[in-house]
Amino acid sequence: MSQPEPIQWNGAALQALHVEGVNERWNAVQEQLHPILVALSEQLDIAATRQFPNTWGLYEVSAKTVRAVNRGRQRDPIDDYHVVIDRPPRGCHIYLGVSGSEERILVGIQLWNKRKRELAAVWDRGRVLWEPLIRSLPDVRYTRGDHAEQQLWLDDYLANRSSNYLWAGWSYPWQQALDDSQQFNQQLINHMLALLPLNEAIMEIAEEEWELPPSHIREARPRYATGFNSPSIEEISASIRQRGFIYPDAVLRSYHIALQTKPLVILPGISGTGKTRLTRVYADAVHQIAPHSDNPYYLAVAVQPDWHNARDLLGYFNALTQTFQPTPTLRLLLRASADPANPYFLCLDELNLARPEYYLAPILSALETAEHLIDLGIPQEVAQTVDGESVRNPLRLPLNVHIIGTVNVDESTFTLSDKLLDRANVIELTEVDLAAWRASYRRPFNPTAWQLLLELQPILASLGHPFGYRTVEEIGRYLEGAEGIMPLNTALDLQIKQKLLPKLRGDDSPRFRNGLRSLAQLFAEYPQSQAKIQAMLERLDREGFADFY
Repeated sequence: MSQPEPIQWNGAALQALHVEGVNERWNAVQEQLHPILVALSEQLDIAATRQFPNTWGLYEVSAKTVRAVNRGRQRDPIDDYHVVIDRPPRGCHIYLGVSGSEERILVGIQLWNKRKRELAAVWDRGRVLWEPLIRSLPDVRYTRGDHAEQQLWLDDYLANRSSNYLWAGWSYPWQQALDDSQQFNQQLINHMLALLPLNEAIMEIAEEEWELPPSHIREARPRYATGFNSPSIEEISASIRQRGFIYPDAVLRSYHIALQTKPLVILPGISGTGKTRLTRVYADAVHQIAPHSDNPYYLAVAVQPDWHNARDLLGYFNALTQTFQPTPTLRLLLRASADPANPYFLCLDELNLARPEYYLAPILSALETAEHLIDLGIPQEVAQTVDGESVRNPLRLPLNVHIIGTVNVDESTFTLSDKLLDRANVIELTEVDLAAWRASYRRPFNPTAWQLLLELQPILASLGHPFGYRTVEEIGRYLEGAEGIMPLNTALDLQIKQKLLPKLRGDDSPRFRNGLRSLAQLFAEYPQSQAKIQAMLERLDREGFADFY
């Protein structure tokens, strides 16, 4: 592919705006200046096609057509010449022009009162995203308010009702173009590429209320919460049961509907009831993934207690290497973006080990905005990752990603805020059906141990510490491993003491005291467990509080 011819600014082209006479100046501008701006537009087209492949095709480039300035009965020569880059429904565009009176070359975004409301909406929804660009614009032209010096210029413009016209961008003296045309031209193109996302955001909001003629159609903006094609809930339930996992039918159906209608689901419940496993086996059933096979549509992320912001979940930009360090979560989002026909599932295991409102903040905001944009904290629109891939900023949260958080409630976790709960469906997994679990368990289980667990479950539940399927399975495996090493009763005694009793704690109350007494009676044949319960009862008498330690 041949390289475009270098664009060379020259004095004759710029001085065309000083030629005397209306027609003479217009002809000089068309002959000398117009080809330079057209060539710059062509280079912009190459760069924008590569950088904005999904939106650049909507844009058009048009040049000034007014040959003279009408001043009543007098016609004066034009004082500037420009091209604009815009798209329907218009009212806001990128301006590239040359001013004769100022002897400057200008590139910026230009709009009138018609799009002031849309600009205000963009600013309100994404101030954090757009503020670096807004602050970087050195030349801003509008009717300033009384308090312009006390606030950011865009806040002043939006608050001032008398401010209708706005131009904001960069302006350079003619001499700078003559000194180094190639570097200067690249700088102009970079400025236009930086402004295009802001112009596009304004146009997208304008489109929402743009009334088209009946003969026209417009693609509707997708809403975030959307269903996905999957096997029926009966097929999904059957697939999960075939793997030996037991969940109440009501829970499975609720989970299925919640994922179809809301992108965020929270699963609190008893430890060991299969919360995390549910997220995986459901995703496997949807995509018909065989047991023990990799599922490329699913990712489980273990939340860490030191997570404080989105960098921990999504990654960060390294200013030294000028590359972005992505996380597995971001890679899943990028895969989902490239594969919109398939649902993807992200499980945040132990969601509340850190504060979700901190590390999930940009995702929670994206769920509620029309653009679904996530600010990755990258200073430019496109950055290379350490793997050599490209990532755009802001990133549009894919419509086909479903986020599930598992939650445990204890002293090591944080309480979920209303902000998070308002955006999620909360489905509790508190029911433990030991009979159903036993029927699906494919390994032998000692009947004496099983009977003891059945009697223990209601007592421990009354004390607020029921056990889940994981605990039962681990006790069964321990007893299997103890065969030939120690007597069954000794092994079972140790497992009760090691697995079930450490969670017990509480102040003196009829419920707590009666529960401990019931356990003491039940442990008549298990001396170590009974001794621990007796010690707890004695401490309860002495101090009004008891725990395992």
